[in-house]
Amino acid sequence: MKAKLFAATMVAFSAFAVTQARAQDVYVVPDEVDRYVTEQPYDDSVIYDDEVTVGEALPEDVIIREVPEYDDYSYAIVNKRRVIVEPRTRKVIKVYN
Repeated sequence: MKAKLFAATMVAFSAFAVTQARAQDVYVVPDEVDRYVTEQPYDDSVIYDDEVTVGEALPEDVIIREVPEYDDYSYAIVNKRRVIVEPRTRKVIKVYN
């Protein structure tokens, strides 16, 4: 009985560990970056067939723009939604509704 309980516990722990290993990186976006991005117009929105999700890298044909004074953040307008992007990897770190 103890062996079965131990085995079940180990299986549950393993599943938890794998889930945690696959978890997305957490980014804390400065308030100034949030404010700047939310104030930008939708003028150059790009149509993208897939849903844009956190952790996904945007394709090269999507224009990303700099956030003044914040080199670690860029933004894009995709499907009329603002997204914050990590400029070196083009990885989406925040999607606005």
